Amino acid sequence: MYKYSCPRWWGYSQGLRNMNTGNITSEDEVVELAKQDANNYTGSKSCDISLLQKFHVTMKSVKNNKILGSNVIWFHCSSLGEYEQSLPLIKKLKEKKSNYKIALTFFSSSAYGNKLEKHLCDWSGYLPFENSNKIDELTKFINPKLLVLIKNEFWPNLLDVLNQQKIPVISVSSRFNNKNFFFKPWASWFLKKIKTIKYFYTVDDKSKHILNKKGIKNSKCLGDTRMDRVYKLASKNHKNNIIEHFKKNKKCWIAGSTWKEDYDLITEYIENIKSPKVIIAPHDCSSSSISLIEKKLKIPCAKFSSYSYENDNLKKVLIIDSIGYLKYIYKYAIWAYVGGGMGKKGLHNILEPAVYGIPIIIGDNYKKFPEAADLINRGDCFSVSNKNEFNEVVKKLSIKSNYIKINPREYIMKNLGATNMIFNELELFLDD
Repeated sequence: MYKYSCPRWWGYSQGLRNMNTGNITSEDEVVELAKQDANNYTGSKSCDISLLQKFHVTMKSVKNNKILGSNVIWFHCSSLGEYEQSLPLIKKLKEKKSNYKIALTFFSSSAYGNKLEKHLCDWSGYLPFENSNKIDELTKFINPKLLVLIKNEFWPNLLDVLNQQKIPVISVSSRFNNKNFFFKPWASWFLKKIKTIKYFYTVDDKSKHILNKKGIKNSKCLGDTRMDRVYKLASKNHKNNIIEHFKKNKKCWIAGSTWKEDYDLITEYIENIKSPKVIIAPHDCSSSSISLIEKKLKIPCAKFSSYSYENDNLKKVLIIDSIGYLKYIYKYAIWAYVGGGMGKKGLHNILEPAVYGIPIIIGDNYKKFPEAADLINRGDCFSVSNKNEFNEVVKKLSIKSNYIKINPREYIMKNLGATNMIFNELELFLDD
């Protein structure tokens, strides 16, 4: 399955398509085949492709690989966010349990390919979409001592197969609320499968209490590994020559993980003469996404991938059209806007700017993100629902007496340590 976005004379043709890859196993070849398929389907000549699931490629590659060995820990992450959340624990395992190998599976393509820290995993692939036979085949190939599910990655067929093979499963950094669908009376069959999980390590006490009420007593509140992750990244103090040249001695703010809905909110202020320099890092770095930003703004923009040291520093806007930089460049901002909260997609990671101690502005769709509510209650984060509210918050942040009171980094510091505590628990499931 892949997602396509193809320019046509009336706009963009977008959607999802399934494609049989035959004997092709190369990621690059699959992408090229998908582009050809989308071009033929839409009549376009320059489609952008995003792989979502590679069922046939995944299972063929499994059959052609050798067995990993007898000491394997299997991590399953939905997408990039969960992968980032798993990294502190994986790194700890590599440091302390070097005799174990790491297998990684994903549902989404957003964490796959060049975004992986490949020295940390011994094998990676996609999880077959709830196909018991293929999951059984994959499980026998990986042959894990333990499966670690990051957040709420609960797949009934996966849990069934692991339970039948007597392989323990633990849930790490999980969060629950009473509205979770598997707590509904009609989903009792799903809850029964979830109860086969050996232990739940939740991010908060509320989640632990909810599990207890549902008859699940095997849980502990050990916190969120993302706190350790962002703290470690910030401690490395990465330097970016392009950002420093663009910014020089001037103030700038960053709009990170942005979508179309976010531009309706922020473009008017960007064009305002009072706005400092701005760095925009969209969630989607496809050519169509970058073109949309340029179309929305009525001022010249520099692009990270083609930055000119001769004259691009004179421009007001720098677009980050490459993946993997955002989490390191928030440190250059006086404040940040984090996208996703103005639409239905949901808020993106606000801990990445929070660790640098800068104020954060978000949309109003943050109810599923307790860290956002915590930071709003602290006065470190501001939720807005329209551009007037956005402009008012920005005006407030321009007053130094308001600004110096804000320090979301304190929130991060108070919640460190989940990685070590979860690692100590995980050791109980491993044979040495």
